[in-house]
Amino acid sequence: MFKIKNLIIFLLLLVSLSCSENSTAPDSIYKVSGYVFYENQPVSNVSVSIDEKYNWTVKTDAEGFFEISSVSSGEHSLVIKTIFGNLNKILDDSSSFSEKTIEISVFDDLVLSNLKLPKAVFLFDANEITESSARISWSPTDDEDFREYKLYRHNSSGLDETTGTLVHVSTSLIDTIFTDTQLNPFENYYYRVYVMNEYGRIGGSNIMQLQTENVQLIRNGSFEELVNDKPSGWTLVSPNEGELSVDKVNSFEGNNSLKFYHAAESGCWETWTTQKINNSLLVPGERYKLIINFKADFIDDIWFRLILRNQTIDLWLDVPVSITNTDEWSEISYEFGLPENIGNNDIDMLIHFCIEGIRTWWVDNVSLIKTE
Repeated sequence: MFKIKNLIIFLLLLVSLSCSENSTAPDSIYKVSGYVFYENQPVSNVSVSIDEKYNWTVKTDAEGFFEISSVSSGEHSLVIKTIFGNLNKILDDSSSFSEKTIEISVFDDLVLSNLKLPKAVFLFDANEITESSARISWSPTDDEDFREYKLYRHNSSGLDETTGTLVHVSTSLIDTIFTDTQLNPFENYYYRVYVMNEYGRIGGSNIMQLQTENVQLIRNGSFEELVNDKPSGWTLVSPNEGELSVDKVNSFEGNNSLKFYHAAESGCWETWTTQKINNSLLVPGERYKLIINFKADFIDDIWFRLILRNQTIDLWLDVPVSITNTDEWSEISYEFGLPENIGNNDIDMLIHFCIEGIRTWWVDNVSLIKTE
């Protein structure tokens, strides 16, 4: 019994000593303080955070000073970040920002005397804008840890790294110009640049908006360019009982118009003019407007067909025309939508008339444009 009792006492002492050796005192706590500068000037209202913890997040004062208390010992990440506000040419829902992440070791009170925010990047207004391209440029950063610029594009101002399309990456600090050539005519685009180092982003620019130019899809719509008295770019088709030709006397503008003449009192002798449209300039599912100046030697309500077709689509549209005066030119405006799938081939556009009676009419300034 005595041996057993001594053994139990020994084991209890062993456990007590073991627990004593494994127990540690609470972590020591320290202060982390410092000054934040931007372009060699102290900057206020900068967010300073350690490990992105709420109780370790403060703002710099008017002197750029901050102090964070009760920081536990060990390795931490300190993040400084500022948003520069809605400056001129910056949309209300976006602001450029600059941020920096610094790894710190805290085993005593730590003073960081000169924390430098990277220079903010600003997107300038785009230039050299065409119907399919635009030249984008921005100011360079000055951060010594720079790794790359990443340029994003989106169709709305809700643009960040997750919603935007990455269109350009530059690894040169001074390479701050990019020409985007993958744009559609008459469309709004939004751009933003992010600045990256090896740990992640260190800044983001303002959001810049542009609208590409509208493209005139019809070539020689005024019929001024002639080859052997035929309008270049057009194919004219007319029956024996009529005539389709260039008129050098009657025109809305310039010297020429296209004259249609139907010679039969009854029946409809179909007449049309056609032109190929570059498929790459069309946007599936978007709306377009056909505009024609029109004149006739009769008063009536008629219609003609606008036909768009290739291997994928066969679109027939009836365009109404109300003729109320035989002495003046009028304007016809007709809006329509393209199908969501228009294929990859160029489209034949036909302006097709079927008007009974001995009649003459003229068209001039034919244009086809994308609408808003």
